[in-house]
Amino acid sequence: MAKEAPVAVGDTPWLLVSVRDVREADAALAGGCDILDIKEPLNGPLGMVPAATITKIVDAVRKQSKTMPISVALGELSEWENLKKVPKIPVGVTYLKIGTAKVGKDANWPERWKAVRKQFEAVSKTKFRWVAVAYADWRAAGAPSPTSIVDAVLEESNSKAGGCVGVLFDTYAKQGRSLWEWISRADLKRHADALHQGGRIVALAGSLGCDKLDGLPMLEPDIVAIRSAACKDGVRNGVVVKDAVSAFRTCLKAAAKKK
Repeated sequence: MAKEAPVAVGDTPWLLVSVRDVREADAALAGGCDILDIKEPLNGPLGMVPAATITKIVDAVRKQSKTMPISVALGELSEWENLKKVPKIPVGVTYLKIGTAKVGKDANWPERWKAVRKQFEAVSKTKFRWVAVAYADWRAAGAPSPTSIVDAVLEESNSKAGGCVGVLFDTYAKQGRSLWEWISRADLKRHADALHQGGRIVALAGSLGCDKLDGLPMLEPDIVAIRSAACKDGVRNGVVVKDAVSAFRTCLKAAAKKK
């Protein structure tokens, strides 16, 4: 199975920027993002914005670019117990992701996860590319371990229904501690290698500012995702600005060259 990710230029990972409205989307595009992500940071690490707002952002982006990949955060699996309330996701969205906080003790979480994904596609009448989320601080999040997430994704490889195209390694708690304070680069390297061998993409997030990119080439991530680093003064709940996105993009390119 070939990796279903954009082809990066050289060794530089693609830059994903999370936005909450049209104004932030415009800033992210102007700053040079490669993938636009839609989420509400006030609602958690994968906070979902209202469906109407998702549509507005997608429509605005598609007027500027027909090919820009767009991803949407759908919150946590535990928030979708009632599948009848699953909203329609607009045409034009490329990737969807949903977290697994608070379901780690449920041995049946993979089936619940698949059921929610299936319902979103049924309501939207669209096949999406799903990205699994592995929380590095999984114990605090009450989520399955990163190993469990990676294993579940790779086990889906031969599923007739289609599996996830990759895994996003992120942090559940957004209190200033970066990804590296929760998981070692060695463990991430092991997970990344397994995913790449299985034809999956690897995305990294979790307070990754310009000072947190050491050792990036070793992991060979396909995507690096940011929110705080894209905002004015580095405040996650602040406003995404063009200059911050552009500055991080420069840092990302420089870090990718350090072998």
